[in-house]
Amino acid sequence: MHAVLEHVVVQISKEVRGLDADVAQQHPGGRTHEWNAQQVVEHLILTYRATSGLLESRLRKGRSSQHQNRTWLQRLLQVMILGCGRLPQGVPTLDENRPSPGEFAAMDGEQLGSALCAEMQWMDALLERCRHRFGTERVGNHPWLGPLRVDQWRRFHVVHGLHHVEQLRSILAQVAPEPVPIRITSGTLRKKLPIPVQRPLA
Repeated sequence: MHAVLEHVVVQISKEVRGLDADVAQQHPGGRTHEWNAQQVVEHLILTYRATSGLLESRLRKGRSSQHQNRTWLQRLLQVMILGCGRLPQGVPTLDENRPSPGEFAAMDGEQLGSALCAEMQWMDALLERCRHRFGTERVGNHPWLGPLRVDQWRRFHVVHGLHHVEQLRSILAQVAPEPVPIRITSGTLRKKLPIPVQRPLA
């Protein structure tokens, strides 16, 4: 797997590692319209599958994307997302990349990380095949960004993945907060522990 994509998978896997399946299904604040941790990972898996399907189509046809031109909006979004590493706020998720109830079985953190890694590895293998076959030509059209080269596809998935790392952290802070560390002082020990009175030496 390419190093930049591996970095994203490692980051996301660290965030969900140790989650049990029940916590992974909990919605922040009980608000079911907001994604839980598993749904965030499902969304990423679906975006990888969508890209893989597009790349497989290009490889079957044996040619790069016929649509090489970009609109001014696509150029602007490429500068914002690929150049500056920022996703625009308020853009709705494409239906094909939206998690659907029951599409995936409930998974714990380890299973989520493994599923994510497997999808990323397959997508990256296809990207590498496209790079060898088509070189620096644009190999497929992103719905927002237009036609992208292999390196641009990787860059998009890095920016998109890191965006969802922040979302995961926000979700987990609400459903699986870190325990508050216990502060131990001599005063609290006297209050909390039944320390016997010291007996005088004989």
